[in-house]
Amino acid sequence: MKLQQIKDNETIKKQIVYEFLYNSECYESTSATISIHKTKKGAEMAMEFHKNERLKEWEKECEKYPKYKERPFDLYQWWTVRESELLP
Repeated sequence: MKLQQIKDNETIKKQIVYEFLYNSECYESTSATISIHKTKKGAEMAMEFHKNERLKEWEKECEKYPKYKERPFDLYQWWTVRESELLP
């Protein structure tokens, strides 16, 4: 596969993407990119959807194990959206 060369007079348009990152155990592991979006709003919507799904799972666990309610839902979890430049 040959790489396409860029002529001197051409400019590369900077492209920005938004990563939705999640870490299930912020004290014991690193975050992972869950999805990549063209808009910040899209990444934030994906993050909220994911957070709500995790909350539903936590609520089901609390039904089985009521003691889980003593700690906050997102005690060790971490969500964020990061802006990144897409490289050519």
